[in-house]
Amino acid sequence: MSAVVASDHNIMQDGGSRAGVTVARALGSPTRSEIYAHLREVGEERTVRDVAARFELHPNVARTHLELLADAGLVKVGRRKHAGGGRPAKIYLAVGDGEVLAPAPPLVRPAADPALLVRLLATLLDGPGVDGSGRVVVAASPRATLAGRAHEAAVAEGRRLVRVGGGVRPDRGSEGLAARADGGQARADGGRAAGTPGRLAAAAAAAVLALRPFAPDLRVIRAGEDWVDIAGLRELFALLLGVRAELADALERGLLAGAMAGAGTPVTLQEAGLLPDGAYVWRARPLVAPSARTVAEPSRSLDARGLPRETGVVHAMREVTRLRAGEVLEVLAEGPGAPAAFARWVDRAGHELLGVERATDDTGRPAIRLLIRKGR
Repeated sequence: MSAVVASDHNIMQDGGSRAGVTVARALGSPTRSEIYAHLREVGEERTVRDVAARFELHPNVARTHLELLADAGLVKVGRRKHAGGGRPAKIYLAVGDGEVLAPAPPLVRPAADPALLVRLLATLLDGPGVDGSGRVVVAASPRATLAGRAHEAAVAEGRRLVRVGGGVRPDRGSEGLAARADGGQARADGGRAAGTPGRLAAAAAAAVLALRPFAPDLRVIRAGEDWVDIAGLRELFALLLGVRAELADALERGLLAGAMAGAGTPVTLQEAGLLPDGAYVWRARPLVAPSARTVAEPSRSLDARGLPRETGVVHAMREVTRLRAGEVLEVLAEGPGAPAAFARWVDRAGHELLGVERATDDTGRPAIRLLIRKGR
């Protein structure tokens, strides 16, 4: 056991190895390694805000790093009482030489509950209507793909789970909900672009709270000005990934998007890589509401995603020749330079760019949507 550090204002406790985090993993991040070196150098307790200010991090990111160091037994955690009363501040102190705690056996994490996946697949098989539990079953249009239907069904189920789970909407009690939904370790307080401050973060927290009974590892891991990263949902669809990967992807996107929308903030979702533990990450951004100029009904549509920008523009040129003057071409593109490339062509050709916005297709795949009205 490590020594207990005590004073008249705080009592430190063992960091332990509560999640079976190894020292190698804890120090595998350059930022986390620097934080640990800093704590060893100063030799004194530091709060989350102290570390966040020192390394120019969001407090939630700093908290996540500190808790991982504590889980590996490199840092001891305690509380410091305020002279004026109130809730004690959480403090962190580096473990001294020869004092690193032996890692405890890893905890057995609860497995994802497949009940939700089974229910979603059953919804697709049932066909249109309402089932015996009152759930809305998505009707298939003649042109709808199975992945498109899966996405719609998952969106509806995500909304329902937030509603029946009593998820708090972002404008009421959002801060407390965000802390509950992420265990107080990685709450996302960004999302100012989503409307009121913290709205996107609170919607993410509500979505996590509603879906976590089926995906125990689901959590918010980081956030920015207008985005939030969510990890840990993919395990729920592991059974389906090896059989129909596109169907699993559509269900996963739809479930998370529906839960976020049910919490009051419709979003687009982009793939954001993997965490060191293998958890898959989705980046959610607030969906921009279409303006009055961008609701025009397109006469033709072109999906230019996956094409080089120049090739996409050439395809758009060909599609425009099939339109009459005044008709609208919808283009789905991707990449930061795509809007500028299409805008240059539209300007040279005498057409009109009605609008550019973030959007998703019927499977939930993100896109940049451009509406182009053919000139005379």
